[in-house]
Amino acid sequence: MNEALISILFKEEQWSFDKEGRWIKLRKDGTGQISCRCNFNYFIFADIQWKTIKSSNPSQDTGSTWTKTPKVLGQLDVEITLVNQLPQCAESTALSNMKNLNGNNLIDGSFQPKVYSIRIEEGNFKEPCDGSPPNSEQYRYARRLLFDKSTYPPRSEWKRPEGGPDSNQFWDIKEFVGRQSRDLRGKGRAMNDPDAGGWNRCVIV
Repeated sequence: MNEALISILFKEEQWSFDKEGRWIKLRKDGTGQISCRCNFNYFIFADIQWKTIKSSNPSQDTGSTWTKTPKVLGQLDVEITLVNQLPQCAESTALSNMKNLNGNNLIDGSFQPKVYSIRIEEGNFKEPCDGSPPNSEQYRYARRLLFDKSTYPPRSEWKRPEGGPDSNQFWDIKEFVGRQSRDLRGKGRAMNDPDAGGWNRCVIV
């Protein structure tokens, strides 16, 4: 198992999709947290458990921070289990009284272990849901995680997908960034900058 590759996952405080509150944390001890929050509305804020099943290095060293192509650092197969439990840090907050959170939103199948393939890349990235101009001074990120499927449950596992889940299509989110870097600002278009019209992932209701 490639320990250096695995350590990339837990050395980041969190991996972010946007600043609204869609992120995932993976800790060294196999625990973590996941958040799904839009426009101050929480849909998921829960503990997770995770473990690595398999790792692999890229066949060749392609791309770099200064080209248009990310450098692939490797790929991991990871088992992640969503826990129907509010993180301890939120137990004494208003979240403990929310009726549309975690298990109240999701069916039991959401809390079963699921296996994901994650590609880890290095480059010049922005938050996936960031509509800033290509050369804006918004923060950039040096690392990206690309999942083969979303860490958020599919539509079929939501009890009431109409409204926020349907509008925001949480189950399409497969990309998170980390390792914020001031040095990458102003270095041209981010490698994950979507084409015009790619705003469907950023709808907030």
